Amino acid sequence: MSSRLSDYNFDLPESQIAQFPPEPRDNVRLLVVRKATGEISHHKFTDLPRFFGEDDVVIYNQSLPFPCRLWGYKEKSTSEVEVLLMRELDPEAHLWNAIVEPARKIRVGNKIHFKNSQFSAEVVDNTTSRERALRFIIPPGESFNLFIEEFGEMALPAYIKRPHQPKDYTAYRPVWSGIPGSVQVPDASLPFTKLLIREMEINGTVFVPITLHTGAPNFRGIEVEDLHKFSMDAEYAEVPPETAEQVRAAKRSGKQVLAVGVSVLRAVESHLTAYHELKPGADWTIKFIFPPAKVHVPTALLTQFHRPKSPGYIATAAFAGYLIARKAYETALAEGYQWGCYGDMLLIL
Repeated sequence: MSSRLSDYNFDLPESQIAQFPPEPRDNVRLLVVRKATGEISHHKFTDLPRFFGEDDVVIYNQSLPFPCRLWGYKEKSTSEVEVLLMRELDPEAHLWNAIVEPARKIRVGNKIHFKNSQFSAEVVDNTTSRERALRFIIPPGESFNLFIEEFGEMALPAYIKRPHQPKDYTAYRPVWSGIPGSVQVPDASLPFTKLLIREMEINGTVFVPITLHTGAPNFRGIEVEDLHKFSMDAEYAEVPPETAEQVRAAKRSGKQVLAVGVSVLRAVESHLTAYHELKPGADWTIKFIFPPAKVHVPTALLTQFHRPKSPGYIATAAFAGYLIARKAYETALAEGYQWGCYGDMLLIL
């Protein structure tokens, strides 16, 4: 186990970062590693149902990404301004916290007009060096939500080195219904299809939701060597009573509990009783999972392959064990697995 950032570095070739969504969406590989033995095997993602059976529980993040990236220009200027909506501060006032680029040119009192629309926003506060509080000015008879859907773009991760495409509106959203609120998709959800979910349900596997709206932590890296000194930004997380009840019952019966993604891992580990059982609730979490932290709720983790020195890779190492996670990543690199939200998958049992 290590709590030093440098121990989570590795060389990731650009050629192994998926740039386009697979077609169909479940057409990705699945590397399976068993914690108890370190045994590794290679599969297709469509093989996932064979690893889970009756009364096993799958916890998924029902938060959905929304088209939160907007393009505009500052009043009395033709210079392009990028606005990335991060968190709604006041729905009635249409007040949002947003990352604005170039931030150094956007000051309190400035107005931003959005391309091809009648919408605009006024900068009312500086929240950080890059972030601003924006109050949107809604034209009479217009809908802010429809404006976002029509003129916004999905905030694809920076490692995708291509322009946003229309197919990203559907490919970058999971197939299950949910609650819009994430800036970037809970990416471990993406390879699931309705057919695969139905196959697992027929086998008796139960799907239960949590909500964690992924936001600011996805846009800044870890800059401290000692991981004890790193602090995550707050994200809203909610565990419904029915989910907590199903998970507790599965644990008591010795059934598997699968966390679909690190966002689920963070949400459930933020809602524990004094006896380390999952409890219902809704609150903001700053949970950062890193070795030697012990994970109490899930018995299995399904996740994408994460970039070097990222919170996702570090949380994966905390769940699997540092050496097992390292071996899995080295194997995936050698075997040509694809990284990122549109890439291949890792299942830790």
